[in-house]
Amino acid sequence: MAKHELTAHGLTFLKPGHKRIKALKTEYGEANLHGTKVWDSSFVLMDYLLLDPIPKDRVVFDIGCGWGPTSLFLLKHFSSRVLSIDADDSVEPYLKLHGELNGYEPIFWQRKLNQLKKEDLAMADTIVGGDICFWDELRDDWWKLLKRAKKVGVRQVLIADPGRQPFYDLANWAKERFDAELWEHDIKQPLKTSKYVLEVNLNPEAP
Repeated sequence: MAKHELTAHGLTFLKPGHKRIKALKTEYGEANLHGTKVWDSSFVLMDYLLLDPIPKDRVVFDIGCGWGPTSLFLLKHFSSRVLSIDADDSVEPYLKLHGELNGYEPIFWQRKLNQLKKEDLAMADTIVGGDICFWDELRDDWWKLLKRAKKVGVRQVLIADPGRQPFYDLANWAKERFDAELWEHDIKQPLKTSKYVLEVNLNPEAP
């Protein structure tokens, strides 16, 4: 089944055609909100974090975690305390499978962006997400979330995206209000692609 697998940064990820993924689809059904594969932006975010790393042992919220590639990467390479968050609870079996494959037990929390309150965000040092700003509604929810996160001391937010208009809108808005930069980032492994990473430093000097 090697053709239905991807390896990156010491981790293994399964493609939709893998027999174990097909078995989960039979048992649990397809994910409802685009959690149907490991998306390319996750690999771009991983590579970006290797070049511009976060400190180890941080509490990280992986929003829109899907099958968990970024969560597992953070667990492996940064010893992060990760909360894997997704609006769609049907991704949880796929997240758990990838955790099992790689020797980790990810912690899943079903929440939409607009359900993450100040008291929730106050637990996080860093927030990451990939392919999570593709609708105008999500752009608006990110606007509000960044404001809440700033108020409760979240240090940094990193969002990777192919470059959809709602994401560009979010990036432009963030650059006007915070210490934010938009970077184009290319990778060649485990696949060749180019995406964008929005880095927002909300409270870089927070203790």
